[in-house]
Amino acid sequence: MSLFDLNPNIKLICLSAFVFFFGNGLFTFVLPVYITKLNASPTDVGLLYAAFYLSWGITILLGGILTDRFDPKKIMIINSVLWIPVPLALALAINWQQLWLPMILYGTFFEGPAVCVYILRSASSGKVMLAFGMWSASTALGSIFSPLIGGTLFSVLGKQAVFTLAGIFYTASILPLFFLKKIKKTEKQQKETIFQIKAFKTSKLIAFCSFFTATMFSIFLLSPFIPQFTHAIYHQTIFDLGIFGTAISIGAVFFSVALGKIGDKKSKMFAVVLSILISVISFLLIVTIDNFALLCVSFFLSGASTVVIFLMSGVIGAVAPEHLAGRWIAIGQACVTFAGVGAPILGGILYQISPYLAFTTTILILSSLVVFGLVKKL
Repeated sequence: MSLFDLNPNIKLICLSAFVFFFGNGLFTFVLPVYITKLNASPTDVGLLYAAFYLSWGITILLGGILTDRFDPKKIMIINSVLWIPVPLALALAINWQQLWLPMILYGTFFEGPAVCVYILRSASSGKVMLAFGMWSASTALGSIFSPLIGGTLFSVLGKQAVFTLAGIFYTASILPLFFLKKIKKTEKQQKETIFQIKAFKTSKLIAFCSFFTATMFSIFLLSPFIPQFTHAIYHQTIFDLGIFGTAISIGAVFFSVALGKIGDKKSKMFAVVLSILISVISFLLIVTIDNFALLCVSFFLSGASTVVIFLMSGVIGAVAPEHLAGRWIAIGQACVTFAGVGAPILGGILYQISPYLAFTTTILILSSLVVFGLVKKL
């Protein structure tokens, strides 16, 4: 399956994601470094990202409820409009304390469950994981060149040019959403509630949520500090960070499609475990190799870590009751994002003690999850 074979709704979602993440990629990879230049300590950076993830988790839960009750298309459009002021607010900040509101607004994600429901109800039979993989690939494809462009603009023209351009792409990403066709609503069963579904294996959902929460906690713990590590320890420039961001995006495109196919042909959870294993290898290489070319390879491999959360929606959505899919997906997404509230704070503390301690902690937790996933076969 290629992008051209997808349902028109999925194509439009992928196009919107591509445009949005092109604009987002202009600044997101260097954002932690930008925050430190506003006199923020590693702990302060962790607190701001904690606010981001807290906003993400709360709005996802609300988005799940709204998706099952209202038109998901409207939810997606409204959420996209809320993101437009974020780049401007970031550009106007003169100290890191002024970033609280922009980071909270940046974390609004009402549309997450709505997008997943659109994909679930539009994907061909037996191609659900690949459809989610193509969505993931579109987000990564938009970020392939934008970090490099953003890094260059930051160095040459300054932050205003970068954030202004990002705002333009944020706005443009809304246009494809207006052309989405309505998806067929499922008949709701009035006697069933989110906690009273006889046919659904609740224990399975709990197991999935626990596994993905632990996985993303580890990734969120480390991810804001990887650019800082290479910038401070290896003395890589902002331009170099842009190249690393491009390498991550190329890796994410490759692994999104490859792991999506593996998930449909072999096992959904096997694809997830494989993505975690590749992430462990990438983090090991980043923390041990001070060589630009090899670091590019390492960041390419770390693209697999960005795919996990997309695969999660396919795993949970495939076993959820159809008429409550939005809420069940929202529960899974909220669990992992709430983990992100404490993860960057802990990461900042560990990083201040020793930059290597944050890497060690993440690598050990993820390695344990790989073993658990292979043994338990969720």
